[in-house]
Amino acid sequence: MRYLALTENWKLTFSNPSDGIAHTIPARVPGNVLGDLFRAGLIPDPFYADNSVALRPWEFADWEYHVAFTSPPCSDTETVTLVCEGIDTVAEIRLNGQLVGRSDNMFMAGRFDVTGQLAGSGGVNTLTIKIYSSINAARQFATEPFATAQAYNREALPMRRARHTYGWDIAPRLIGAGLWRPVGLEIAAPERWQNVYLPTLSCSDKTARLALFWSFTTPRRSLEGYSGRLQLKNRDQIFEREFPLRFVSGRLSFDLPNPRLWFPAGSGDQNLYECTLELHRDGRILDVFRSQIGIRTIELKRSDTLDGGGEFQFFVNGRRVFIKGSNWVPVTALHGENEPELVRRGLELASELGCNLLRCWGGGVYEDGDFFDYCDEHGILVWQDFMLACEIPPQDDAFAGRMAAEARFIIEKLRHHASLALWSGDNEGDDLFFTDDSVIRKWPPSSNRITREVLRDQVRRFDPVRDYLPSSPCIADESWRRGRHDDSPEQHLWGPRDNHKSDFYRGTRAVFASEIGYHGMPALASVRCFIPDSQLDGRNGFSPAWLCHAAQPFGDFHGNYAYRIRLMTDQVREFFGEIPESLADFIAASQIVQAEAMKFFVESFRIAKWSRTGLIWWNIIDCWPQFSDAVVDFYGRRKLAFYYLKSVQRPLLLAFEEPSAWGIRLFALNDTTGERQGRFRVTELENGTELAAGIFNAAPEASTPLLKLRINTSRRRFLLVEWESDGETGANHYLLGAAAFDLAAYRAGLHELDRRVYAAVGKREDTW
Repeated sequence: MRYLALTENWKLTFSNPSDGIAHTIPARVPGNVLGDLFRAGLIPDPFYADNSVALRPWEFADWEYHVAFTSPPCSDTETVTLVCEGIDTVAEIRLNGQLVGRSDNMFMAGRFDVTGQLAGSGGVNTLTIKIYSSINAARQFATEPFATAQAYNREALPMRRARHTYGWDIAPRLIGAGLWRPVGLEIAAPERWQNVYLPTLSCSDKTARLALFWSFTTPRRSLEGYSGRLQLKNRDQIFEREFPLRFVSGRLSFDLPNPRLWFPAGSGDQNLYECTLELHRDGRILDVFRSQIGIRTIELKRSDTLDGGGEFQFFVNGRRVFIKGSNWVPVTALHGENEPELVRRGLELASELGCNLLRCWGGGVYEDGDFFDYCDEHGILVWQDFMLACEIPPQDDAFAGRMAAEARFIIEKLRHHASLALWSGDNEGDDLFFTDDSVIRKWPPSSNRITREVLRDQVRRFDPVRDYLPSSPCIADESWRRGRHDDSPEQHLWGPRDNHKSDFYRGTRAVFASEIGYHGMPALASVRCFIPDSQLDGRNGFSPAWLCHAAQPFGDFHGNYAYRIRLMTDQVREFFGEIPESLADFIAASQIVQAEAMKFFVESFRIAKWSRTGLIWWNIIDCWPQFSDAVVDFYGRRKLAFYYLKSVQRPLLLAFEEPSAWGIRLFALNDTTGERQGRFRVTELENGTELAAGIFNAAPEASTPLLKLRINTSRRRFLLVEWESDGETGANHYLLGAAAFDLAAYRAGLHELDRRVYAAVGKREDTW
């Protein structure tokens, strides 16, 4: 198959909604219309100040992309398919003036057969893609009271496009449009593979059982002479199998001896096989399917409720894996704008932080193949939400059919990746059945047809070896009947977001936390990039620019997300007893509070291993400049929490538990598969006084108690534990005592921590 990319010389035509004047400007493909408008000087920077609020009129505009291209040479037997990998969102596609197709789903590629519709070889063609306002398009759908969404997202309910673009607490309201993924022509021979699926059914070190499902297309009436040839290659290990093709689809099961298994990072090697599947007729190769696959099984064992303690545990190749992960959110608020580069940046940060799982959150987009290739190669499991978030979607047959088609497309696109661990129906949909003012409160979570039937059935049909979670968190009908919102083993731990060691966090019964986070200000240099000097310090909550980047759609000072500015100041006041006068000092204080909170969350879950089985914190990096929970800001500047997380997510860590019964216990946290031995020493950071020392043995994949240190736990101070094991040195700090702490004293101690602890995870820049 040949491919002709259509990436150059695109134009964008539209009418300015303010004055009706028509414009034609250069367009980027992939890209976003708001990016094109900014580059053409027609709108201000959407990411600066509160400019995004003023872009509301553009939500109602229609857009026309057009490009001229030369016909590639084609034989009479080849088919030509126009492939639009991603159109945002409602569009008509015309080639040389003729309608060739329509699209109404941002998440699915549009594939349109244009065989015979191109100008002759070397001739010039015109491709026009008319994209209609998503807001206007939503008007045709009748609303139903059962369908539920957040305050700014109701018009999103019938539309299949990224939810965050309508306004979210982590993203601005920027409803653009665009050809956000590549456009091109596929020229293919008539005899070719259509679909290939190669799941691992079972595996051990000695043998793996695999199944190959295939389908191919041919115009020939006879199927005589067709055969397939499969090759799996991992370095010097080569497995080959030839088999006849007696029908256009079929299945082949086989055993692979001595397989080299794929494991997530920290649990084993990321062995990947080069998979080649040739389509033969009478000994001649007609088509070749190529992919990378990992031989492994992944299972999620879970219980519906916390009865008996509850269970939520990932197993890879039969071995349980403790999850240290992060929620993956959109890398840009304007999809199509430099997206591959931003995705790569976020993935590299995840690897650096020691994450072994990313949860692709349902308010964003399905990431493309490059994302999953990276995760395959670097051992990062992927928990994949379907793109539904904080909503109960329409339940009618038409919408159900659209969701089924989307799910099948995404499943077939991604299912061959070794890293793909779990399909999840939505984000926080089940939570809505507990909402006090909701009309759906009388119905149980299982009444959501889309997550309990439609998406589940598509996973069962097209990727039956993977587990399916109806919602995150998934709330059983029994818990709903009990009125217990917190009865699920897997929970999102947000709550009041008060002191990070409050009863809410310390008293949680969650076995697994799939969301947890804490606010932290970006660096002052970053704030200056998106907040005007006249509003630089907006902590009083009356700065339109601060409010916009909090992020509050429409600039509503009393909106649902306006509380987030006050939240940051409350968290600083709780920890330090006061609000620093200068913005620079406030930023430092905010980052310290966030860093200590995130450190505590990870350490407390690791100490409780295996009664707790993992956590997925929120989140790595922002999709636009904002005040948020991210540990890296939009400009790539790392907050203090980044270094703390990188340190406490190391495979071997010594950490203190919270005080109890006249002292604190020290644990060795070992996520490796082998026993670790070494020496440790505990001192007071301020004066170097030695409090304990000795040798330790850390059991493999376990939390091992080492000692209980009898100490006055009321005095506020830094403790430092240092260790050496097999030539590897490490250190970790513990902040003893209860708030309020002294900001100047903490900052003084941090200079020593930088030298003795965090230098091991990279030189910390001036994070504030």
